[in-house]
Amino acid sequence: MTEKIPNGFSKRNLLALTVVLSVFGCIGGAMSLPFLFESPTMYYKFGVNKLLLRSAKMVGLAAAVLLLLQLPLAGRLKWLDRIFSLPGLYRLHRLNAYVIGVLVVSHPVLVLAPEGRWLLPFELRYWPEWVGAALLTMIIAQLALGRWHGRIFRAYHNWRGIHLNLGILILILLMVHILFVSETFESVGPPRNLVFGAAIGSIVLWVWIRMSRLRWGEKRFLVTRVEMAGLNAYCIDLKPERPPHFRYVPGQFAFISLISAHISREYHPFTIASTPSRPGTVQLIIRCCGDWTHRINTVQKGDRAFIQGPFGRFSHLMIPSWREVIMIAGGIGITPMMSMLQFMTDQGDSRPITLIWSNRTRAHLFGVNELTAMREKLTSFHWVPIFTRESENDGRPGRLDRNALETLLSACRRDAAIFLCGPPLMVKQVRKDLRRIGFAAKSIHFEAFNF
Repeated sequence: MTEKIPNGFSKRNLLALTVVLSVFGCIGGAMSLPFLFESPTMYYKFGVNKLLLRSAKMVGLAAAVLLLLQLPLAGRLKWLDRIFSLPGLYRLHRLNAYVIGVLVVSHPVLVLAPEGRWLLPFELRYWPEWVGAALLTMIIAQLALGRWHGRIFRAYHNWRGIHLNLGILILILLMVHILFVSETFESVGPPRNLVFGAAIGSIVLWVWIRMSRLRWGEKRFLVTRVEMAGLNAYCIDLKPERPPHFRYVPGQFAFISLISAHISREYHPFTIASTPSRPGTVQLIIRCCGDWTHRINTVQKGDRAFIQGPFGRFSHLMIPSWREVIMIAGGIGITPMMSMLQFMTDQGDSRPITLIWSNRTRAHLFGVNELTAMREKLTSFHWVPIFTRESENDGRPGRLDRNALETLLSACRRDAAIFLCGPPLMVKQVRKDLRRIGFAAKSIHFEAFNF
């Protein structure tokens, strides 16, 4: 639960507002530099031409601030996760990339329009502008690779390596372009000092993020069990190599690196399927559905693992303890629900709880015995399995469309808290249908495993 301050505003909301206002303050401050420290070039511009060139500088500087913001958005910083949640930061990282794309394309158009030309002269004195052209090309390439990486690269880690290295090169070219393209930043003064300060801050942050494995090195685990969990899925139990126990909240996820002879060591995000109320073992349930996970069956007892985390705010502990809970899972999206349900069972939670779990077939189910046992201990727990590719579905709808949700949730209060997790397209459609049948958007907490 979030701590409350005297005026009823949560501490988390206050921190979020502070961060957002700080970001907008940085953007506004950067956009004011062309006015506060006007370049001599502007002395010879008048009317529309002066407006266009000044707008170009403002747009370019705004894009620069947003580019610098990409690093903390994707840097797995715990303090930002506690405020906004890491999945939300990743979504903002992608959205911010598109905004940057629009700004960096607009910048040269606004610069060249007053000159009445659309191509840069091939002269040495225009090298800072050509650096800017290279920067624009790389940003567009980064956007394209990020948008279609699944089609271009067979292995996720290959794209990720290119994405990270290209991002570093973009930041370097950005600093060079800003420092030498305008007289505002060429001489020693506040604008130039601000650029150097931003560069140093980015370097320090990048080193801090890259050292995460060392900083989290004490979170080393040993694989104690590997078993099948439904069709094409495996349950992996991890035990800490040394105390203290790994602390997390039910429903959270972590980045896992497995040290095994048959699988690569890059980090991948997985929800923790176990519950903190049963310490000593961290359990993962992983479905073979990607270039890395299809080799998860090669992991063996005795292999080691590193864990970065935990992350996320997808937990029933983030809502009032009296509030009714609805859980909707698609396939392996059941794992955070299993963690929360086990915790609720151990705590003797008496609130109404409804679980809808959609799978392709019955063969994809796992943990059925445990869910059945929960019905006896959680007196207000109702579990509904759904199968999208089976003709016999016990009279229940096969897909979670609007009509199905309205039927299955007819007895639930419309102010219930909803936890939704599954494939991105399913999550998007179910969120839309839930709002259509009367559930408020702010009551729908969701995670889609697509990062």
